[in-house]
Amino acid sequence: MTVKEIARISGVSTATVSRVLNNGPVKKNTRDKVEAAIRELNHMPDDLTKRTLGTTQRAYALVTHSVTNYYSMEFAETVVNRCEQEEDLIVYLNRSDQYDKQYRCISDLLSRGVEGIILHDPPLLNYDLGFLHKLAERIPLVIVHSNPDLYDINSVMVDQEAGMRKAADFLIEKGYRNQLFLRGHFGFSFDLKERVWKEELLKAGIEPGGKSVVVVEGADMERGIETAYNLVSERLKSGDVPDAVFTCNDIMGVGALRALRDAGLRVPEDVPLLSHDNTILASSFRISSVDLKISSLAHAALDLLDYAISGSDSEPRKILITPDLNLRDTTLERCR
Repeated sequence: MTVKEIARISGVSTATVSRVLNNGPVKKNTRDKVEAAIRELNHMPDDLTKRTLGTTQRAYALVTHSVTNYYSMEFAETVVNRCEQEEDLIVYLNRSDQYDKQYRCISDLLSRGVEGIILHDPPLLNYDLGFLHKLAERIPLVIVHSNPDLYDINSVMVDQEAGMRKAADFLIEKGYRNQLFLRGHFGFSFDLKERVWKEELLKAGIEPGGKSVVVVEGADMERGIETAYNLVSERLKSGDVPDAVFTCNDIMGVGALRALRDAGLRVPEDVPLLSHDNTILASSFRISSVDLKISSLAHAALDLLDYAISGSDSEPRKILITPDLNLRDTTLERCR
């Protein structure tokens, strides 16, 4: 695939395409057309030997969807700490929650000559469009995700379905039938957790109430604490008090915990609370949480990337991490 093909599809000159590829001055509407053609062709820079790092260290790249979410922060910190210990180098940490932004980010990484890339929860559209498959042919790549359909690229997968069944069954076995479920607005992980939670309730003969699911805007960001607090507070003020609360991440868990306590309810004696992710928030506020084993996840991703870089076997590998329950002060049963 050549610059001429990009120029032909986008209807511009080869000189204009070159300026776009080299981040030169180009009108926005023209750049949009060229970038659309580049994505359509899944074009990637040819020069993998270009070095702008000024170092002889092994250069890894980490691309994540967020640098404000506590789960992503802990994952990234573990990767960076290990690379520092092993005198490797992380060259890029970018918030790429949109497929086109991630495309530009990865193209830049390739031009820098990185030796391997870890993609943390990438937008699935780039997988569906074939971009990640072509990328995996060009450079050692590991995807960290929770989607079982991503099976043909090196990946470290969190079995969130298994973790969610453990959480749902724990609450059901304790006899909690009127549960309040807090989730984010959209996303594969939120959808999966709600689906599994409802399946386990129905298996137990419990019909989820129409108001049992509460959607929290900004659930993956710090403001999700306040939003969750307000939504749960409104529910409690209306007199609709659940007998248990589950939140799809620890950010919402902190907000829900505050709301319950401010309403004069004892946690866990009056209303137990179970969260998800087991980030530093859960340990700080002593919240029972589904443990995603974030540190193990990060080390597994680096191990798999090292394996891919060695080049001894090109067959894609999948590592499966199964979550556990870490029970603390917000449930009647505790493990520590």
